[in-house]
Amino acid sequence: MISPLARRLRLGTAIRELRDQAGLTGTELGRAAGLDRTAVSKVENGERRPLDTILKLLDVLVPESDERYRGLQRVARDGLAKGWWTNLEYAGMGDRQAKTADIESGARTIREYQNSLLPGLVQTEAYSRHRGQVALDDGADFDLNGTVAGRMRRQQQISGPDGSEYDVVLEPQAIERLPVPPTVMREQLQHLLTLATTRENVRVRVLPVDARLGRGYVPRSPFSLYAYPDPEDLTLVAVDTVTADLLVTDPREADRYARLFDQLRDAALSEEDSADLIQKAADKLAAEA
Repeated sequence: MISPLARRLRLGTAIRELRDQAGLTGTELGRAAGLDRTAVSKVENGERRPLDTILKLLDVLVPESDERYRGLQRVARDGLAKGWWTNLEYAGMGDRQAKTADIESGARTIREYQNSLLPGLVQTEAYSRHRGQVALDDGADFDLNGTVAGRMRRQQQISGPDGSEYDVVLEPQAIERLPVPPTVMREQLQHLLTLATTRENVRVRVLPVDARLGRGYVPRSPFSLYAYPDPEDLTLVAVDTVTADLLVTDPREADRYARLFDQLRDAALSEEDSADLIQKAADKLAAEA
């Protein structure tokens, strides 16, 4: 399943472009389709809307005999699909993580930059649970068991036979700092090392402190890029903030993040040297035990 959200965003972009080409405002399109302006706005913004609402808009903008009509109708149906994250079993994972699971679904490539912690797609259960407990102790309100279960299920996106190509760049503190007890961190580092050295679709690189960064720009926040098999789908960027993820959908802005990631990856250690650094960090924890 390709991310339903990515499909809805693609559809919304297409509807907006067709409306502009027709010289219609949102209000005018809604009136012609027998809808109000709010319905048009919600479709264009990628919100989930009934299929008949979307078809009414397409009927105004594109002849049914046009190949684009059938293509967008298929995209609309994909956008209404429900993924595993909507199952009652995973209700406790929370809206933020469910949205992440949606965006990850069916991605051809996932590229991530993390400056302090390890990304959810490579976390062990113990690491995830401890970090969640820290957030709860700090005043957050969520279902810890549900959050951990969702995170473990999400990892099938890179561990399955058709897993996404996963490329992550980590700052040194993500592997050297101890945000969890030493025994948990040692297990986590060994797990990360196993993924990096045994999975052909997983690439882990560490960005050293003295890395030469070309123009020298360093991102202020962790971010993730998602690209899908169909080139007509948008490349999405999720920028991590304290309480939410900022979703970037504009192609020009997404391209800037893609170029930034390439700059960070090219300045990072090789996969082999990164694996050696991770192993040394794990060995140090073992020696201190």
